[in-house]
Amino acid sequence: MQKIEIQTTQNVTIEYPLASIGERIVAAIIDLLIMFGYFFIFIFIYIWLSEETEGSSFHYPVAYFIIMFLPLFFYHLLCETFLNGQSFGKKIMKMRVVKLDGTPAGFGSYFLRWILFPIDYFLYGSVGIITMLINGKGQRLGDLAAHTTVVRLKFEAGLKDTILRETPVDYDLKFPQVSQLNDKDISIVKEVLAMNYKNPDIAVYLTILNKTKKAIENKMGVQSDLPPLNFLDIVMKDYNHLMTE
Repeated sequence: MQKIEIQTTQNVTIEYPLASIGERIVAAIIDLLIMFGYFFIFIFIYIWLSEETEGSSFHYPVAYFIIMFLPLFFYHLLCETFLNGQSFGKKIMKMRVVKLDGTPAGFGSYFLRWILFPIDYFLYGSVGIITMLINGKGQRLGDLAAHTTVVRLKFEAGLKDTILRETPVDYDLKFPQVSQLNDKDISIVKEVLAMNYKNPDIAVYLTILNKTKKAIENKMGVQSDLPPLNFLDIVMKDYNHLMTE
């Protein structure tokens, strides 16, 4: 499974599994089915209105079709803008558009992806698929222009994927003050660190990291300039080493 590391503006690195080409194709098919469903419903309504109002007030079929096609035309732009980087297909497949620099994706990014959508899907999507295969970051042309990619939102991490590591015998203890912590404190630290492998919302996760770091610093009676993720990782290793001595 391909993964990508996204570094936030606070130097916190969060690892996401990239959505595979197959998953993105399935999401695109779901979106296409939704669009077809919308289209056929409006055609049915048009036929019904035509029959019901024959010879009376339904004289604006052109305006009706313009109103009908606008949501289809702007489907992906509207969905990603108002659904936080997701179309309905992406939401069902548990995927989201994210910026590679860790900043929140906005309308400008979604617009670039949307405007290049026809090129990416030229010849049954071959342009987008080839681009994703070549660049290695799951980016089609629209993603390259917008500096975005599409990631999976759910990833069950196994033991080998966790950040916990058995400390070596000659491990250098960084914070002897971890002796002030108890199993409950470390359990909280462990849960917060494990969240990094469950693809949290970046803004929410940063808040949790900062609050946890401050609470642990107060309990230990120290202050550290290390980024929250690094600090908590070292605290966990120090505690593991101290308890196994």
